Amino acid sequence: GGGGGGPGGPRGGSDRDQNTIRVTNISEDTTESDLQDLFQPFGRISRVYLAKDKETLQSRGFAFVSFVHRDDAARAMEKLQGFGYDHLILKLEWARPSAPRDPGTEGTQFRSGYGKALAQDTKEKVSYASNLTTGVRR
Repeated sequence: GGGGGGPGGPRGGSDRDQNTIRVTNISEDTTESDLQDLFQPFGRISRVYLAKDKETLQSRGFAFVSFVHRDDAARAMEKLQGFGYDHLILKLEWARPSAPRDPGTEGTQFRSGYGKALAQDTKEKVSYASNLTTGVRR
């Protein structure tokens, strides 16, 4: 037997990501409860997250729906792929598990003028600038 548990131990919290569908091309009028209604027939949903604009609170056109069971998620994806909803055609894909801080890849998308993000930015730029100046000095 054997079969080591691997990272995450017996609970395996990261498994939840495998049951999550990323839904794109949804209209700005769509709400989280709309999505819940749409996906509920396929199985038990553990979480619905609708990305909203911080200022206008309007939908940013994509959302994540997590199912308790992966086969329910797979069935929903199969049935709702290309589904016409609210004058748009839904696009579904498996959500990629969020990697522990991967600098650069998705940073720009979520940067919305918050202190923390900016502080990180300036720190990087400062160290980069100081590298330049040391290089120039004779």
